[in-house]
Amino acid sequence: MKSSNIRILVVLAIVTLIGIVSTQIYWVNRAIDQQDQVFSHNVQAALRNVVESLCEANGTQIPTGNPIEQVSGNYFIVRTNDRIDLKTLEYLITAEVRERSITDDFEYGVYDCQSDKMVYADNVNLVSVEHKDFFPELKEEEYYFGVYFPSKSKTIIGGLDLWKFTTVLTIVVLLFFGYGLFVIFKQKRLSEIQKDFINNVTHELKTPLATLSLATGTLAEKFPEEGNKYIEIINQETVRLENHVEKILKGAMLDDTSDVSLEPIQLDEFLMALVARARQQYQRKMIDWNLECENIRLVTDPNLLDNILSNLIDNAIKYGGSKIELEVVSVRKGIALTIKDNGIGIPEDQQKKIFNKFYRIPESKDQHNVKGFGLGLYIVKKSLQKLKGKLSLESNEGVGSKFTITLPYG
Repeated sequence: MKSSNIRILVVLAIVTLIGIVSTQIYWVNRAIDQQDQVFSHNVQAALRNVVESLCEANGTQIPTGNPIEQVSGNYFIVRTNDRIDLKTLEYLITAEVRERSITDDFEYGVYDCQSDKMVYADNVNLVSVEHKDFFPELKEEEYYFGVYFPSKSKTIIGGLDLWKFTTVLTIVVLLFFGYGLFVIFKQKRLSEIQKDFINNVTHELKTPLATLSLATGTLAEKFPEEGNKYIEIINQETVRLENHVEKILKGAMLDDTSDVSLEPIQLDEFLMALVARARQQYQRKMIDWNLECENIRLVTDPNLLDNILSNLIDNAIKYGGSKIELEVVSVRKGIALTIKDNGIGIPEDQQKKIFNKFYRIPESKDQHNVKGFGLGLYIVKKSLQKLKGKLSLESNEGVGSKFTITLPYG
Protein backbone atom coordinates (compact mmCIF):
# COMPACT_ATOMS: atom_id res chain seq x y z
CA MET A 1 0.00 0.00 0.00
CA LYS A 2 1.28 3.46 -0.86
CA SER A 3 2.40 5.72 1.97
CA SER A 4 -0.12 8.36 0.88
CA ASN A 5 -2.93 5.80 1.03
CA ILE A 6 -1.82 4.72 4.51
CA ARG A 7 -1.82 8.34 5.66
CA ILE A 8 -5.30 8.93 4.22
CA LEU A 9 -6.57 5.73 5.85
CA VAL A 10 -5.08 6.71 9.22
CA VAL A 11 -6.52 10.25 9.02
CA LEU A 12 -9.98 8.93 8.11
CA ALA A 13 -9.82 6.37 10.93
CA ILE A 14 -8.76 9.04 13.44
CA VAL A 15 -11.53 11.40 12.30
CA THR A 16 -14.03 8.56 12.59
CA LEU A 17 -12.86 7.65 16.07
CA ILE A 18 -12.97 11.30 17.16
CA GLY A 19 -16.53 11.40 15.88
CA ILE A 20 -17.41 8.22 17.80
CA VAL A 21 -15.81 9.51 21.01
CA SER A 22 -17.48 12.92 20.65
CA THR A 23 -20.86 11.26 20.05
CA GLN A 24 -20.30 9.01 23.06
CA ILE A 25 -19.44 11.95 25.28
CA TYR A 26 -22.45 13.91 24.01
CA TRP A 27 -24.92 11.10 24.69
CA VAL A 28 -23.40 10.27 28.09
CA ASN A 29 -23.70 13.93 29.13
CA ARG A 30 -27.24 14.03 27.81
CA ALA A 31 -28.12 10.85 29.72
CA ILE A 32 -26.64 12.35 32.89
CA ASP A 33 -28.63 15.57 32.35
CA GLN A 34 -31.83 13.59 31.85
CA GLN A 35 -31.20 11.55 35.00
CA ASP A 36 -30.47 14.78 36.88
CA GLN A 37 -33.71 16.37 35.65
CA VAL A 38 -35.72 13.29 36.62
CA PHE A 39 -34.10 13.27 40.07
CA SER A 40 -34.76 16.97 40.63
CA HIS A 41 -38.36 16.62 39.45
CA ASN A 42 -39.01 13.67 41.76
CA VAL A 43 -37.46 15.42 44.77
CA GLN A 44 -39.43 18.61 44.16
CA ALA A 45 -42.65 16.64 43.77
CA ALA A 46 -41.90 14.76 47.01
CA LEU A 47 -41.13 17.98 48.91
CA ARG A 48 -44.26 19.63 47.51
CA ASN A 49 -46.32 16.81 49.02
CA VAL A 50 -44.43 17.24 52.30
CA VAL A 51 -45.39 20.94 52.35
CA GLU A 52 -49.04 20.14 51.65
CA SER A 53 -49.08 17.49 54.40
CA LEU A 54 -47.50 19.91 56.91
CA CYS A 55 -50.01 22.61 56.03
CA GLU A 56 -52.90 20.17 56.49
CA ALA A 57 -51.47 19.07 59.86
CA ASN A 58 -51.12 22.70 61.00
CA GLY A 59 -54.46 23.73 59.54
CA THR A 60 -52.92 26.45 57.40
CA GLN A 61 -53.39 27.33 53.75
CA ILE A 62 -51.24 25.61 51.13
CA PRO A 63 -48.87 28.13 49.46
CA THR A 64 -50.00 29.20 46.00
CA GLY A 65 -46.49 29.80 44.72
CA ASN A 66 -43.65 27.34 44.57
CA PRO A 67 -42.16 27.10 48.08
CA ILE A 68 -39.24 24.92 46.89
CA GLU A 69 -35.94 26.41 45.75
CA GLN A 70 -33.20 24.21 44.28
CA VAL A 71 -30.03 25.88 45.49
CA SER A 72 -27.70 23.36 43.80
CA GLY A 73 -27.95 20.02 42.07
CA ASN A 74 -28.44 18.15 45.32
CA TYR A 75 -29.63 20.79 47.83
CA PHE A 76 -33.24 21.97 48.15
CA ILE A 77 -34.76 24.63 50.44
CA VAL A 78 -38.45 24.47 51.36
CA ARG A 79 -39.93 27.72 52.70
CA THR A 80 -42.95 26.75 54.80
CA ASN A 81 -42.92 29.76 57.15
CA ASP A 82 -44.95 27.64 59.54
CA ARG A 83 -44.67 25.48 62.57
CA ILE A 84 -42.71 22.24 62.03
CA ASP A 85 -42.95 19.06 64.03
CA LEU A 86 -39.57 17.34 63.57
CA LYS A 87 -40.89 13.77 63.91
CA THR A 88 -43.62 14.43 61.36
CA LEU A 89 -41.18 16.19 59.02
CA GLU A 90 -38.69 13.32 59.00
CA TYR A 91 -41.44 10.77 58.49
CA LEU A 92 -43.01 12.70 55.59
CA ILE A 93 -39.72 13.32 53.77
CA THR A 94 -38.70 9.65 54.14
CA ALA A 95 -42.08 8.36 52.94
CA GLU A 96 -42.26 10.72 49.93
CA VAL A 97 -38.76 10.07 48.60
CA ARG A 98 -39.27 6.33 48.95
CA GLU A 99 -42.56 6.64 47.09
CA ARG A 100 -40.61 7.99 44.09
CA SER A 101 -37.95 5.23 44.23
CA ILE A 102 -35.27 7.58 45.52
CA THR A 103 -32.83 5.43 47.48
CA ASP A 104 -30.23 8.10 48.29
CA ASP A 105 -29.51 8.85 51.92
CA PHE A 106 -30.26 12.47 52.74
CA GLU A 107 -29.56 15.10 55.34
CA TYR A 108 -32.07 17.70 56.43
CA GLY A 109 -31.90 20.80 58.56
CA VAL A 110 -34.53 23.12 60.03
CA TYR A 111 -33.93 26.87 60.10
CA ASP A 112 -35.50 29.66 62.13
CA CYS A 113 -37.04 32.21 59.78
CA GLN A 114 -36.28 35.13 62.10
CA SER A 115 -32.62 34.44 62.78
CA ASP A 116 -31.98 32.37 59.65
CA LYS A 117 -29.98 29.94 61.81
CA MET A 118 -30.17 26.17 61.80
CA VAL A 119 -31.96 24.89 64.87
CA TYR A 120 -31.89 21.18 64.09
CA ALA A 121 -30.13 18.81 61.65
CA ASP A 122 -30.00 15.07 61.10
CA ASN A 123 -29.23 12.51 58.42
CA VAL A 124 -31.45 9.63 57.31
CA ASN A 125 -30.32 6.27 55.95
CA LEU A 126 -33.10 4.96 53.72
CA VAL A 127 -31.72 1.43 53.72
CA SER A 128 -31.85 1.03 57.47
CA VAL A 129 -34.02 3.75 59.02
CA GLU A 130 -33.43 4.22 62.72
CA HIS A 131 -36.59 4.93 64.70
CA LYS A 132 -35.71 7.77 67.04
CA ASP A 133 -37.81 8.10 70.14
CA PHE A 134 -36.88 11.68 70.95
CA PHE A 135 -37.12 14.82 68.84
CA PRO A 136 -36.68 18.28 70.34
CA GLU A 137 -39.70 20.55 70.33
CA LEU A 138 -39.40 23.73 68.30
CA LYS A 139 -40.87 26.73 70.14
CA GLU A 140 -41.06 29.34 67.38
CA GLU A 141 -43.90 29.58 64.88
CA GLU A 142 -42.05 30.11 61.60
CA TYR A 143 -39.48 27.74 60.22
CA TYR A 144 -38.19 26.47 56.90
CA PHE A 145 -36.11 23.40 56.13
CA GLY A 146 -33.47 22.22 53.69
CA VAL A 147 -32.78 18.73 52.26
CA TYR A 148 -29.36 17.65 50.99
CA PHE A 149 -28.54 14.48 48.98
CA PRO A 150 -24.75 13.95 49.29
CA SER A 151 -24.54 10.80 47.10
CA LYS A 152 -26.71 12.03 44.23
CA SER A 153 -23.89 12.08 41.61
CA LYS A 154 -22.82 8.55 42.48
CA THR A 155 -26.41 7.33 42.19
CA ILE A 156 -26.95 8.96 38.79
CA ILE A 157 -23.72 7.51 37.39
CA GLY A 158 -24.60 4.12 38.89
CA GLY A 159 -27.83 4.13 36.88
CA LEU A 160 -26.05 4.48 33.53
CA ASP A 161 -25.27 0.77 33.04
CA LEU A 162 -25.86 0.83 29.27
CA TRP A 163 -23.66 3.87 28.82
CA LYS A 164 -20.96 2.33 30.98
CA PHE A 165 -20.92 -0.68 28.68
CA THR A 166 -20.75 1.43 25.51
CA THR A 167 -18.01 3.60 27.04
CA VAL A 168 -15.92 0.54 27.90
CA LEU A 169 -16.56 -0.79 24.39
CA THR A 170 -15.39 2.51 22.91
CA ILE A 171 -12.23 2.44 25.02
CA VAL A 172 -11.52 -1.13 23.86
CA VAL A 173 -11.98 -0.03 20.22
CA LEU A 174 -9.57 2.86 20.78
CA LEU A 175 -6.99 0.52 22.31
CA PHE A 176 -7.30 -1.92 19.42
CA PHE A 177 -7.06 0.95 16.94
CA GLY A 178 -3.92 2.25 18.63
CA TYR A 179 -2.39 -1.22 18.63
CA GLY A 180 -3.40 -1.67 14.98
CA LEU A 181 -1.66 1.58 14.03
CA PHE A 182 1.44 0.46 15.90
CA VAL A 183 1.47 -2.87 14.04
CA ILE A 184 0.83 -1.20 10.64
CA PHE A 185 3.67 1.27 11.02
CA LYS A 186 5.98 -1.39 12.43
CA GLN A 187 5.26 -3.75 9.52
CA LYS A 188 5.66 -0.88 7.05
CA ARG A 189 9.05 -0.04 8.54
CA LEU A 190 10.15 -3.68 8.47
CA SER A 191 8.92 -4.01 4.89
CA GLU A 192 10.96 -0.97 3.85
CA ILE A 193 14.03 -2.35 5.61
CA GLN A 194 13.54 -5.72 3.90
CA LYS A 195 13.07 -4.10 0.52
CA ASP A 196 16.18 -1.94 0.93
CA PHE A 197 18.18 -4.97 2.06
CA ILE A 198 17.08 -7.09 -0.92
CA ASN A 199 17.76 -4.26 -3.36
CA ASN A 200 21.22 -3.66 -1.92
CA VAL A 201 22.11 -7.36 -1.85
CA THR A 202 20.94 -8.02 -5.40
CA HIS A 203 22.76 -4.93 -6.63
CA GLU A 204 25.97 -6.01 -4.93
CA LEU A 205 25.61 -9.54 -6.37
CA LYS A 206 24.75 -8.53 -9.91
CA THR A 207 27.95 -6.54 -10.41
CA PRO A 208 30.41 -9.39 -9.63
CA LEU A 209 28.21 -11.85 -11.52
CA ALA A 210 28.32 -9.66 -14.63
CA THR A 211 32.11 -9.43 -14.29
CA LEU A 212 32.36 -13.19 -13.81
CA SER A 213 30.20 -13.85 -16.87
CA LEU A 214 32.33 -11.52 -18.97
CA ALA A 215 35.53 -13.18 -17.72
CA THR A 216 34.32 -16.71 -18.54
CA GLY A 217 33.30 -15.56 -22.01
CA THR A 218 36.77 -14.10 -22.58
CA LEU A 219 38.44 -17.29 -21.30
CA ALA A 220 36.31 -19.43 -23.60
CA GLU A 221 37.41 -17.36 -26.59
CA LYS A 222 41.12 -17.45 -25.72
CA PHE A 223 41.25 -21.09 -24.66
CA PRO A 224 38.70 -22.90 -26.83
CA GLU A 225 40.13 -26.34 -26.10
CA GLU A 226 41.98 -26.19 -22.78
CA GLY A 227 39.68 -26.27 -19.76
CA ASN A 228 36.59 -25.64 -21.89
CA LYS A 229 34.59 -28.10 -19.78
CA TYR A 230 35.29 -26.21 -16.56
CA ILE A 231 34.66 -22.84 -18.16
CA GLU A 232 31.27 -24.12 -19.32
CA ILE A 233 30.45 -25.26 -15.78
CA ILE A 234 31.41 -21.84 -14.40
CA ASN A 235 29.33 -20.15 -17.08
CA GLN A 236 26.27 -22.31 -16.38
CA GLU A 237 26.48 -21.74 -12.63
CA THR A 238 26.93 -18.01 -13.20
CA VAL A 239 23.80 -17.89 -15.36
CA ARG A 240 21.87 -19.89 -12.75
CA LEU A 241 22.96 -17.55 -9.98
CA GLU A 242 22.05 -14.54 -12.12
CA ASN A 243 18.56 -16.00 -12.58
CA HIS A 244 18.18 -16.47 -8.82
CA VAL A 245 19.26 -12.88 -8.14
CA GLU A 246 16.91 -11.62 -10.84
CA LYS A 247 14.01 -13.58 -9.34
CA ILE A 248 14.65 -12.14 -5.87
CA LEU A 249 14.82 -8.65 -7.35
CA LYS A 250 11.54 -9.17 -9.22
CA GLY A 251 9.87 -10.36 -6.04
CA ALA A 252 11.03 -7.23 -4.21
CA MET A 253 9.87 -4.99 -7.05
CA LEU A 254 6.42 -6.59 -7.03
CA ASP A 255 6.06 -5.71 -3.33
CA ASP A 256 6.59 -2.10 -4.33
CA THR A 257 3.61 0.16 -5.00
CA SER A 258 4.82 1.43 -8.38
CA ASP A 259 2.33 1.44 -11.22
CA VAL A 260 2.45 -0.99 -14.14
CA SER A 261 3.53 0.08 -17.62
CA LEU A 262 0.63 -0.77 -19.92
CA GLU A 263 0.95 -1.04 -23.68
CA PRO A 264 -0.90 -2.91 -26.45
CA ILE A 265 0.56 -6.27 -27.57
CA GLN A 266 -0.33 -8.82 -30.23
CA LEU A 267 -0.92 -11.95 -28.16
CA ASP A 268 -0.08 -14.57 -30.82
CA GLU A 269 3.25 -12.91 -31.62
CA PHE A 270 4.02 -12.53 -27.93
CA LEU A 271 3.33 -16.23 -27.23
CA MET A 272 5.26 -17.38 -30.29
CA ALA A 273 8.37 -15.55 -29.08
CA LEU A 274 7.85 -16.86 -25.53
CA VAL A 275 7.51 -20.49 -26.65
CA ALA A 276 10.54 -20.23 -28.97
CA ARG A 277 12.64 -18.85 -26.13
CA ALA A 278 11.43 -21.53 -23.72
CA ARG A 279 12.19 -24.33 -26.19
CA GLN A 280 15.70 -23.00 -26.69
CA GLN A 281 16.31 -22.42 -22.99
CA TYR A 282 15.06 -25.78 -21.76
CA GLN A 283 15.91 -27.72 -24.94
CA ARG A 284 12.36 -29.06 -24.97
CA LYS A 285 10.32 -29.30 -28.12
CA MET A 286 7.24 -30.51 -26.26
CA ILE A 287 5.95 -27.00 -25.55
CA ASP A 288 2.83 -26.59 -27.68
CA TRP A 289 0.37 -23.76 -27.81
CA ASN A 290 -3.06 -23.29 -29.27
CA LEU A 291 -4.65 -19.91 -29.93
CA GLU A 292 -8.39 -20.21 -30.42
CA CYS A 293 -8.85 -16.68 -31.72
CA GLU A 294 -6.18 -14.97 -33.75
CA ASN A 295 -5.41 -11.25 -33.78
CA ILE A 296 -6.09 -10.89 -30.07
CA ARG A 297 -4.78 -7.60 -28.74
CA LEU A 298 -4.20 -6.97 -25.06
CA VAL A 299 -3.38 -3.78 -23.25
CA THR A 300 -1.08 -5.07 -20.53
CA ASP A 301 2.42 -4.91 -19.08
CA PRO A 302 4.54 -7.21 -21.31
CA ASN A 303 7.22 -7.66 -18.67
CA LEU A 304 4.77 -8.76 -16.00
CA LEU A 305 2.97 -11.09 -18.41
CA ASP A 306 6.32 -12.57 -19.46
CA ASN A 307 7.19 -13.12 -15.78
CA ILE A 308 3.89 -14.92 -15.20
CA LEU A 309 4.15 -17.30 -18.15
CA SER A 310 7.90 -17.90 -17.80
CA ASN A 311 7.56 -18.85 -14.14
CA LEU A 312 4.65 -21.22 -14.82
CA ILE A 313 6.52 -22.91 -17.67
CA ASP A 314 9.68 -23.07 -15.55
CA ASN A 315 7.78 -24.74 -12.69
CA ALA A 316 6.08 -27.19 -15.02
CA ILE A 317 9.41 -28.33 -16.45
CA LYS A 318 11.19 -28.41 -13.09
CA TYR A 319 8.54 -30.63 -11.54
CA GLY A 320 8.55 -33.35 -14.16
CA GLY A 321 6.49 -31.97 -16.99
CA SER A 322 7.57 -33.62 -20.24
CA LYS A 323 4.73 -32.01 -22.20
CA ILE A 324 3.62 -28.41 -21.74
CA GLU A 325 0.46 -27.12 -23.40
CA LEU A 326 -0.55 -23.48 -23.73
CA GLU A 327 -4.10 -22.67 -24.75
CA VAL A 328 -5.82 -19.31 -25.18
CA VAL A 329 -9.59 -18.82 -25.45
CA SER A 330 -11.76 -15.73 -25.44
CA VAL A 331 -13.97 -15.16 -22.42
CA ARG A 332 -16.26 -12.35 -21.38
CA LYS A 333 -14.30 -9.06 -21.49
CA GLY A 334 -10.96 -10.81 -21.74
CA ILE A 335 -8.97 -13.97 -22.42
CA ALA A 336 -8.29 -17.16 -20.49
CA LEU A 337 -4.77 -18.54 -20.87
CA THR A 338 -4.22 -22.12 -19.67
CA ILE A 339 -0.85 -23.78 -19.00
CA LYS A 340 -1.15 -27.51 -18.53
CA ASP A 341 1.57 -30.05 -17.72
CA ASN A 342 1.85 -33.76 -16.97
CA GLY A 343 4.23 -33.38 -14.01
CA ILE A 344 4.05 -34.70 -10.45
CA GLY A 345 1.10 -32.48 -9.50
CA ILE A 346 0.43 -30.53 -6.30
CA PRO A 347 -1.15 -32.02 -3.16
CA GLU A 348 -4.58 -30.57 -2.43
CA ASP A 349 -3.61 -29.36 1.05
CA GLN A 350 -0.71 -27.36 -0.43
CA GLN A 351 -2.52 -25.65 -3.29
CA LYS A 352 -3.44 -22.52 -1.29
CA LYS A 353 0.00 -22.21 0.28
CA ILE A 354 2.23 -22.40 -2.79
CA PHE A 355 1.55 -18.77 -3.72
CA ASN A 356 2.99 -17.50 -0.43
CA LYS A 357 6.35 -15.80 -0.50
CA PHE A 358 9.31 -18.18 0.01
CA TYR A 359 6.96 -21.14 0.54
CA ARG A 360 8.04 -24.53 -0.76
CA ILE A 361 6.17 -27.81 -0.53
CA PRO A 362 7.91 -29.87 2.16
CA GLU A 363 9.40 -33.18 1.09
CA SER A 364 10.48 -36.19 3.13
CA LYS A 365 13.45 -35.56 5.44
CA ASP A 366 13.26 -31.88 4.47
CA GLN A 367 15.00 -32.58 1.17
CA HIS A 368 14.23 -30.61 -1.99
CA ASN A 369 15.07 -32.31 -5.24
CA VAL A 370 14.29 -29.06 -7.08
CA LYS A 371 16.27 -26.06 -5.92
CA GLY A 372 14.80 -22.59 -5.60
CA PHE A 373 13.59 -19.88 -3.24
CA GLY A 374 9.84 -20.43 -3.47
CA LEU A 375 9.37 -17.14 -5.31
CA GLY A 376 8.08 -18.29 -8.70
CA LEU A 377 4.38 -18.64 -7.92
CA TYR A 378 4.53 -15.66 -5.56
CA ILE A 379 5.73 -13.56 -8.52
CA VAL A 380 2.87 -15.00 -10.59
CA LYS A 381 0.29 -14.02 -7.96
CA LYS A 382 1.64 -10.49 -7.38
CA SER A 383 2.03 -9.85 -11.12
CA LEU A 384 -1.56 -10.91 -11.76
CA GLN A 385 -2.78 -8.61 -9.00
CA LYS A 386 -1.07 -5.69 -10.69
CA LEU A 387 -2.64 -6.68 -14.03
CA LYS A 388 -6.09 -7.09 -12.39
CA GLY A 389 -6.19 -10.70 -13.50
CA LYS A 390 -7.36 -13.91 -11.84
CA LEU A 391 -5.75 -17.31 -11.37
CA SER A 392 -7.23 -20.74 -10.82
CA LEU A 393 -5.50 -24.08 -10.26
CA GLU A 394 -6.50 -27.68 -10.91
CA SER A 395 -4.02 -30.31 -9.87
CA ASN A 396 -3.81 -33.95 -8.78
CA GLU A 397 -0.76 -35.77 -7.51
CA GLY A 398 0.89 -37.87 -10.20
CA VAL A 399 -1.35 -36.49 -12.96
CA GLY A 400 -0.22 -32.92 -13.49
CA SER A 401 -1.35 -29.35 -12.98
CA LYS A 402 -3.46 -26.87 -14.89
CA PHE A 403 -3.10 -23.12 -14.26
CA THR A 404 -5.73 -20.85 -15.82
CA ILE A 405 -5.05 -17.12 -16.06
CA THR A 406 -7.87 -14.70 -16.84
CA LEU A 407 -6.85 -11.24 -18.09
CA PRO A 408 -8.98 -8.29 -19.23
CA TYR A 409 -8.46 -6.92 -22.73
CA GLY A 410 -7.28 -3.65 -21.27
